Amino acid sequence: MGRRRKRRKIIVKKVRRLPTIFQCPRCGKTSVSVVINKKEQHVFVKCAACGLAHDFEYNRHLEPVDYYSMFIDWFEEEAGGLG
Repeated sequence: MGRRRKRRKIIVKKVRRLPTIFQCPRCGKTSVSVVINKKEQHVFVKCAACGLAHDFEYNRHLEPVDYYSMFIDWFEEEAGGLG
């Protein structure tokens, strides 16, 4: 008599996604969100904890992570001029 065939295990690959909520450069809390309004060609980045916010022009080639990095650069320029 023959043996039973073993079934192959199905390997499920987890898809890594880009984050949607980021850490604030001023207060350090994870509460910065990026809101993209494609109709008005407007992107709004705001911290829900401390209220730090800035507007950017919409670019269809950029992701929310890119707008967050622009937000960090903007904040460092502003903070560098104050100190």
